[in-house]
Amino acid sequence: MDLNYNNYLDFLNIEQKKAVENLEGACLVLAGAGSGKTRVLTYKILHLLIQKKAFPNQILAVTFTNKAASEMKSRVSSLLQQPIEKMWFGTFHSLSAKILRSHYKLVGLKSNFIIIDTEDQLKLIKQICERENINIKEKTPKYYLNVINDLKNKGIFVNKLRSQKFKKSENDIKKIYKIYQ
Repeated sequence: MDLNYNNYLDFLNIEQKKAVENLEGACLVLAGAGSGKTRVLTYKILHLLIQKKAFPNQILAVTFTNKAASEMKSRVSSLLQQPIEKMWFGTFHSLSAKILRSHYKLVGLKSNFIIIDTEDQLKLIKQICERENINIKEKTPKYYLNVINDLKNKGIFVNKLRSQKFKKSENDIKKIYKIYQ
């Protein structure tokens, strides 16, 4: 049997079909490896488009791995038999980076911003400490990185740190944070 827009639901088992046809609110699909979760998601996207419940530019499919995102994108493109460049498929991180690249000015970034991983962050803090003659035996680069991350998570950016008499380590944090930023 060849798949077409009239019989695509016939390619699903009963539970998969229920999940695909559920268009009201959220739908949780819990299943083991190889049980058809990707099939459900790809057919759900197809169903949303066929039923005109969404336009291609309203599709955002988030997965845990780049491999899964690529597989899903390939399957949806194959099912639709057309390019799907208006749909967004990817990992949380890759999609977040794509959004930031599209709207970098709104968040105060330059167009050529880079995203660095934890290892790169630690190297950068170590370089800053060396350049500023900050002893990293007493407080490690990891310590400073954790403090900076904690401040950022609380919405406290370097320009919001109070100017007052700090202990030496607090002055070091402010200096490192400013250069790091």
